[in-house]
Amino acid sequence: MDKQHAQTLLGLSEQFSATELANAIAAKKEMLQQKRDTAPTDALKAKFDQLLIQVAQAQALLQSTSPVSAQRPSSPLSQTKLADLPNMAGDTTLVQLQVGQILTGRYEVKEQIGAGGMGAVYCAFDRTRNKNIAIKVLLPALTSSERARERFLDEARLSSELSHPNIINVFDVQQDGDNWFITMELLEGQSLRSFITSHEATRTPIDIEETLEIVSKLCDALEHAHTKTVHRDIKPENIFLCEDGTIKLMDFGIARLMSNSQRTQTGAAMGTAYYMAPEQIKGRGDIDGRADQYALGVLLYEMLAGEVPTGRIESLHKIRKDVPASLARAVDTALAPKAEDRFANITEFKTALTKKGGASLPALPWKNIGLAAGVLIALLGVGGVLSSGSVDWASLLPKSKEEIATQKANVAKAQGEIKVYKQRLENGRRQLDSDVKDAARNKDSNLPALQHWQQLTENGIFAGSQITALEGELSMAETLLRENVFEQAQASIDKVSSGYKDLWDNFTAAEKLYSAEKSMEDARNAWANLAKNYRLKNPPEVSAAENEEQQANNQQLVGEFTKAQQHWQQATNQWQAVSAAVSGQVAAINKEREAKAMENAVAKAAAERKASQAKAEAARLAGEAEVAAKRQQQAALVQQGEGNLISIPAGSFQMGAKSLSTTEQPIHTVSIQAFKMQEHEVTFAQWDACVQAGGCSQGRGPHGTLPVNFVSYDDITQQFIPWLNEATGKRFRLPSEAEWEYAARGGTSTKYSWGDDYGSNRANCNDCGVAVTVKSFAPNAYGLYDMHGNVSEWVQDCWNDSYVGAPSNGSAWQGVDCRLRVLRGGNVANSPYTARSAYRSRSLASDSSHLVGFRLVQDN
Repeated sequence: MDKQHAQTLLGLSEQFSATELANAIAAKKEMLQQKRDTAPTDALKAKFDQLLIQVAQAQALLQSTSPVSAQRPSSPLSQTKLADLPNMAGDTTLVQLQVGQILTGRYEVKEQIGAGGMGAVYCAFDRTRNKNIAIKVLLPALTSSERARERFLDEARLSSELSHPNIINVFDVQQDGDNWFITMELLEGQSLRSFITSHEATRTPIDIEETLEIVSKLCDALEHAHTKTVHRDIKPENIFLCEDGTIKLMDFGIARLMSNSQRTQTGAAMGTAYYMAPEQIKGRGDIDGRADQYALGVLLYEMLAGEVPTGRIESLHKIRKDVPASLARAVDTALAPKAEDRFANITEFKTALTKKGGASLPALPWKNIGLAAGVLIALLGVGGVLSSGSVDWASLLPKSKEEIATQKANVAKAQGEIKVYKQRLENGRRQLDSDVKDAARNKDSNLPALQHWQQLTENGIFAGSQITALEGELSMAETLLRENVFEQAQASIDKVSSGYKDLWDNFTAAEKLYSAEKSMEDARNAWANLAKNYRLKNPPEVSAAENEEQQANNQQLVGEFTKAQQHWQQATNQWQAVSAAVSGQVAAINKEREAKAMENAVAKAAAERKASQAKAEAARLAGEAEVAAKRQQQAALVQQGEGNLISIPAGSFQMGAKSLSTTEQPIHTVSIQAFKMQEHEVTFAQWDACVQAGGCSQGRGPHGTLPVNFVSYDDITQQFIPWLNEATGKRFRLPSEAEWEYAARGGTSTKYSWGDDYGSNRANCNDCGVAVTVKSFAPNAYGLYDMHGNVSEWVQDCWNDSYVGAPSNGSAWQGVDCRLRVLRGGNVANSPYTARSAYRSRSLASDSSHLVGFRLVQDN
């Protein structure tokens, strides 16, 4: 990737500032992560994973080749952009707090979780409350003047008095030196903006009931708040959807820190003005709760119509037919340009949103047609009945109001289900076509599976006769409905609904058929190899397995993909049963082979022993005492080079960590087999043993128990390990990256093996220790020394920018280009942050440094 490509990917011009780069990266990552989280298929998720990696590559390139490299990028969790505050060109630098920094002697900064136009948001540990909270540190431009500071204090303190389940709990406003900050509860979830964006990404409309539930909670919050203040800045970025389902309104009073002209300019640039009432944009001083009502009207319109209302707009009912007319009228009233034409208060607005209404019916001869007919006419619509010419009123008389209502409700429900399943099929087909094209263009490994899925569904569903038959049945049902023949119409509607549901079930089942068939082939091949290796005959179970295969193929041909999937699974089970059926024969043959091998080994050992004895005797007779002495010396050197080994038990753990860097993500579960690891880094003395024995070409200096350095990955794998393996007859190797982190954690999930704080005199790194010799500090729970700090340690793995696609079995992650190899554990020259168990770095395999060493492992 070159610089121009990186700028295009992030939407940057040729000249850009540090802030523009940070905001572009944050916005791009957040957008891609939201789309990845809501992607309907694994293939699409993989596509967004690749795009996230490209963004990380662009970030690294632009920060290394531009003056902005010293700037810290904005967090991907940012919910308000710096451009929300204009006229601050001379003072837009975010306050940078350090991890571990203590504010007012009470709040310990843990990590930055957001950054935006108001300042930066951090997660901090409140020592008084004994729990994590959020602190929002304000930009100097917001609190630089006496007037702005007084307004900030008044509004922030007012926010802390707003106690309501749907308003974020603000604890206090405080000052530490030049830092002014607000303390508030720490929320887990996503902003309403993220929620809206995820629906846009998947092209699915937001449910009306869900929208009304969110807005209703916001009305409750504003009803409480309007007794004391007006929010003034209602927008999706200031609304938070918590993981437990709670709706939270945030940032009360912050908008008043800016002048009216600033807010107007901000809105014109970034869109905040879209949510501002006309009187607010004009800078009038008599702003009341109806300005917040206007913002909620914009929010409702955006959620249901998919766009922000600007200029002359159409009513929601015309844009989206399932929006009730009463709801559309309520939104139109809230969006009135003049405040006096809106609802008097937020309570009336909420009542109007949930009020049911519609067009009234014209006068009808109720006495002549009877009550049951009148109810039916009301349900079916006057226009339809009157336009039908003659109506058999007598047929309506036996039906009660309840019967007609039930029939109408059942039909409407089934029609709704048909609509949903038809839309799902259409969207699924369109998305699958897009995924196939993307996979072909990117040469994705999932392409064969996607093409298989597409071919099956095109032949078995969309090109078949089922949809045509269902549409014919639906047309007949609609004709029966127009003639008021409910029973027959209901039967046809139910049949169509069931048919489309089956089609959707078969469409989704077809996605798994590729892997299901491959699993069956693997099981069948396993039996074929077993039969070949052991010369076995087919047991009776083979016939059952082949029959299931035939059934699966037959079901695929007729588009019954759900049943085909079941048969593929049964075929897999049957082939596995075939292999299990001959397990006794295989065991007997293996036992016989083992006995023969043991017999041969014993004979070979006896011959070797006899030859060895003869050679030793010849050496003694030939006066080779000096050779024997050298052999003893060689054995001592081998023992010295091998060092002490610690047994590491098998287990599993969560590899990686939540951090600002994608290199430690995603966090994933890895299973580890038991192995042995050298208790400390290989020392100069151990390396020199290899040199003296002739296995290594160059000594590294007489430094005894200091960890050996200036050794490259190639030196270790081409000299030291081959010598040690040949000399000991054992198999030593570098650990995999997963084995190294598992051993370093010592059974813990904290940042370091002893906890989350690095402390002092626990490891040898910058500002956290003083000694450099091995075993200077206490070992971890497994008995391993110096896993944190001292020198960075080589591991087997090739470098990858993230853990996307990483092995889950603890093996080393190899790649096509392995010139870059992974380093773990931090070193004496770097900060304690790099000494974390999850921290990763890299270097050329041919490079060496005074800060890099290694230790070895041995398989059990």
